[in-house]
Amino acid sequence: MKLRSKIHLYSSVLFAVLLVAVNLSVYILFDRMSFGNEVKRAEAEAESIVQGVQRSAGSIPPDDLLRAYAPLDGMLRIVKPDGTSSPPVTTSEESKLSELKYAYVTERMTDRLSVEGIGYAWVSIPVIWPDGEVVNVQLTESMAETESRLGVLRTVLIGVTLIALIPAVLSSRMLADRVARPIASMTGTMKDILRSGRFKRLSLAGPSKDELKEMGETFNRMMDMLESSFERQERFVSDASHELKTPLTIIESYASLLQRRGRERPEIFDEAVEAILSEAVRMRGMTETLLMLARKPEQWNVTKEEVDMVQLAEESVRAFQNAYHRKITLIADKPCGRNTDSGKLKQLLFILLDNARKYSEADITVEVGENGREQWITVYDQGIGIPKDELDKVFDRFYRVDPARTRGTGAGGSGLGLSLAKDIAGALGARLRLDSREGEGTTASIIFSMEQ
Repeated sequence: MKLRSKIHLYSSVLFAVLLVAVNLSVYILFDRMSFGNEVKRAEAEAESIVQGVQRSAGSIPPDDLLRAYAPLDGMLRIVKPDGTSSPPVTTSEESKLSELKYAYVTERMTDRLSVEGIGYAWVSIPVIWPDGEVVNVQLTESMAETESRLGVLRTVLIGVTLIALIPAVLSSRMLADRVARPIASMTGTMKDILRSGRFKRLSLAGPSKDELKEMGETFNRMMDMLESSFERQERFVSDASHELKTPLTIIESYASLLQRRGRERPEIFDEAVEAILSEAVRMRGMTETLLMLARKPEQWNVTKEEVDMVQLAEESVRAFQNAYHRKITLIADKPCGRNTDSGKLKQLLFILLDNARKYSEADITVEVGENGREQWITVYDQGIGIPKDELDKVFDRFYRVDPARTRGTGAGGSGLGLSLAKDIAGALGARLRLDSREGEGTTASIIFSMEQ
């Protein structure tokens, strides 16, 4: 059974049961109240009969008095302690009541009888009879009128129940449709995704903020996450196959050359080993970069701590100078503290310094500062610069402005550095700004907002 049918069935049955239970409770309550009123009326009438008999006992025989007080739609009987009874007093219509069994009781009692489908209220009251004997005055009185009113009430309640079930069933159907619609939509979207292989989203309309809307929004966010992960994996495979092809080809070529001539010509052996080692190192670095780019920024395990950005810049500049023997000038007027990940920030600064080294032969300048609104680390180079119309493209993966930019430097880039730098900056909550003039140089800045 489908969920829509289950909800429809269960809610309809539940509403019907509740409605029947309420109406049944109302009927039982009125029935008991009516019987209670009839019993009280019968008790009052029996008391009146006893008082009348006691007042007139001296002048009129008690049996004759009983005939005068006999009810029109019931029976009056006197039961003596020995279990015998005076002749019951009834009307001809109620003569069947005289056949009822009777017994002497010592306490006041009430009961409800049914004779030939008609209800009666029965009352037994012990009283002292005029001759000094304690007898039972037992009065049986018809409740036909009350039962008639209860019958009308019963008919009304049944009619109300049946009429109320119609909107209940319709509303439960609407509720089932309302609940099942987003689930059906989600199921249909999933089937479309399986058939087409493309990621799709649910269409969420209306201002509602209920759990169903929340479920749809969660599904869409999950699709966003899956699509992003899929795109990253797909891009990683594409990037790896594209970028690792060249170093693998070079390694294969030199290995083949070594196999053919390496033993005979030592100079070829040295050249091949150096080239294989260089390409292997480059391939390892490229693989690590690709793996990092394949992750989402929130998976980079950013660990923030209080960092002195001036000290971090000094350490990075000193390490870079020792590694590449390039002159780098550091400008910092005062300490500049920041709560950030020192390792990621140093990696980001190294990428900018490496770009400045590759594309400029002149000295490099690094500046650390703040102005009350922002904090920054800026790297200046005096290289050939970047054309204005290509400045926005340098953060794309594998993009190079011009292969000739690296000629003569001895170090070609993979086109991944600035793309990785952009992702690291995003993970740190910073932004990268690149300003460049062709033929004059490039300024790359890591900028933090003081409000973060």
